[in-house]
Amino acid sequence: MIKKIKLNNFRKFKELELDFTSNLIVFHGNNAQGKSSLLEALHIICNGNSPWSSSDEYINNEQNGISKHSRIEITTEENEYAHYKDKNRKVYMIDNSKTTPKKFFINNSATIFNPERIDLLMLSPSQRRNFLDETISTINYEYPSTLSQFRKVLKQRNSYLKKLAKIFYEKGIVSKHDPQLNFWTLQLSELSSIIYTKRLALIQKFSEENFLLKYNFCNKELEPIEKVSKNTTEIQKILDLVLEDNKKRDIATGYTNIGPHRDDWDIFTNQDIKKYGSRGQKRLAVSNLIFKSHEIIAKELGYHPILLLDDIASELDIKNTAIVFDKKVLNKQQTFITTVDKKILPKYIQDNAQFFNLNKY
Repeated sequence: MIKKIKLNNFRKFKELELDFTSNLIVFHGNNAQGKSSLLEALHIICNGNSPWSSSDEYINNEQNGISKHSRIEITTEENEYAHYKDKNRKVYMIDNSKTTPKKFFINNSATIFNPERIDLLMLSPSQRRNFLDETISTINYEYPSTLSQFRKVLKQRNSYLKKLAKIFYEKGIVSKHDPQLNFWTLQLSELSSIIYTKRLALIQKFSEENFLLKYNFCNKELEPIEKVSKNTTEIQKILDLVLEDNKKRDIATGYTNIGPHRDDWDIFTNQDIKKYGSRGQKRLAVSNLIFKSHEIIAKELGYHPILLLDDIASELDIKNTAIVFDKKVLNKQQTFITTVDKKILPKYIQDNAQFFNLNKY
């Protein structure tokens, strides 16, 4: 349980300190009062990233000086955690001692549920890929390093492909066996095979009666990977062949056309949600997906991550609001809720939550 949060130069908050005495917390107030920013800060210190921003965008811009600085601190029942960030570095501390990101995040995790994220998952293939990767990263601390290496290799390979594309269009030479291209292709294949193994293993965890995730490879030649999804070596053999067959296309286009950076997934309930589901059905299916990921993470970590519910009551109908705010769901972990109007929240929350009116801060 988080007992306290302190913010310094985070979004609109130059200084903020709040003490929590409940497992059910509600932040309420007018728009632009920092309700979502508080959830963002909790997500950053629990997961290491913002749910809707990147780089240093959340650092308060009203600071004087060149090196802008931001700090998030939380106190739990066991430890004090502090995350410092400026334009040049990140520092993680537990009980006033510097530590590694792995040790910092091993006992902290959060799942966020907000309308914006639901819409992004409905509309954007890149966000759907990110959803899988973020979920895996929460339960596998080596996976972010694999993703980082993959992105670097992909960038290097694409950069070199642009050079080969120029040669192709100027001289008509297709350099399929270029040594440097072969080197980057092998690196790409090795890292891609690890990503596929982890993604497909996660996809299987979501599957249950009347709910199925279907992984969509960017190329039909990659579909045999599903049959050997638990064997990274066999996956790489398939990838090696497909990448080799597609080298000419990659050279012609100047970028890598095949790989996990181009894939997607769909949700199937009693129908193909993407093709036949109404907007309401799609939103409900994605909502269920987020809660399922919450349970998967809890099972893998051995505890339930804190649950962050951002303005959910104003977006869902009465039936689905009741599902999201079910007492059995809320009691599994510490839950933080934001709302403009606290009166629209269910009676159980009205009677048991600790309320913070952010109009006063």
